[in-house]
Amino acid sequence: MARVHLYLLLAAVLPIASGCARPAEEYTIVVIPKGLSHEHWQSVRRGAERCAADLEAEDGTRVRVIFDGPLRERDALEQIRIVDRRVATGASALVLAPQHSATMTACVKRAADASVPVVIIDSGLDDPNHFVKYVATDNYNGGRLAGRHLIRELQRRGKDKPKLILFRYAVGSQATEDRERGFEDEVKERCPGAEWLSTDKYAGATRDSAMREAGPLILQFGNQVDGIFAPNESSASGTADVLRAQGLNQKVALMAFDGSKPLLQSIQQGDVIGSILQDPYRMGYLSAWYCVRHLRGEDINNGRREMSEGTGEYLITAENVTSAFTLGLYDPEAQARRTTGELRKGPKK
Repeated sequence: MARVHLYLLLAAVLPIASGCARPAEEYTIVVIPKGLSHEHWQSVRRGAERCAADLEAEDGTRVRVIFDGPLRERDALEQIRIVDRRVATGASALVLAPQHSATMTACVKRAADASVPVVIIDSGLDDPNHFVKYVATDNYNGGRLAGRHLIRELQRRGKDKPKLILFRYAVGSQATEDRERGFEDEVKERCPGAEWLSTDKYAGATRDSAMREAGPLILQFGNQVDGIFAPNESSASGTADVLRAQGLNQKVALMAFDGSKPLLQSIQQGDVIGSILQDPYRMGYLSAWYCVRHLRGEDINNGRREMSEGTGEYLITAENVTSAFTLGLYDPEAQARRTTGELRKGPKK
């Protein structure tokens, strides 16, 4: 009789015990780009979503990725409002590409104070004490690569003392400011005889604003300038449009940064001599991966000694613009074919 009672007791307890099994982890990660219009940010989104899919396939971890940013890249107040709103509505973690290195610090601190970890991508913050990881291109090195390629091309054309324009992006954008600084440093070291025609004009956040600023600039210096560096996709695309309109494409060497299909087509056609491409897909993937690992209690910084994670910067020219590797940096179908191991550890050297 006692054995019957034991069987009944086990029958009652086992369903309760099985119902108490630890459920699969669930997280909500909000990715907040500088803006929604540029293809760069769509690649970041696809990378974060790919990470979520990989994690669920591996161990059942469910990650909901929300992509929410301002419509315009120069609307820092709207980006701040989005950060505060997402913290208040229950995000597990944030991935943020700050529009401004100083003004975005306070909202990141508010997120940290609310125990919502933040991974910073693309551009840094002045104060590194309130986020858990920084995932980005080495923009300074990318600027140096751009300067090196432009000077080599101009020297190949017989321009030993070239006349240059540095067409800046926007004040306070740390990523592009680092590119501009790297470009200037490389030119000064590699070609000290270069003459700077303009270094104080800003393209602004869109292709249209770049065209408006580049138009009079190139009209003023079009018969003198040998080379131009535009430090992001919209500034480069707008400048290429103006050069074509003024009949100066392929006469003026335009060096770009970032990529879109039209810009890469301009490289194939010879209107742009090259571009430094980032890896925004991997940037999005790693940022989401670090969020989940941090939420699980892992030390993602090895005792804070390795807070930054570089995602690579690559010189793209007419010789490699159609390669499988280049396609994997921006094309959605090629991105989807990249392996999980390569996205987490980086491409083989």
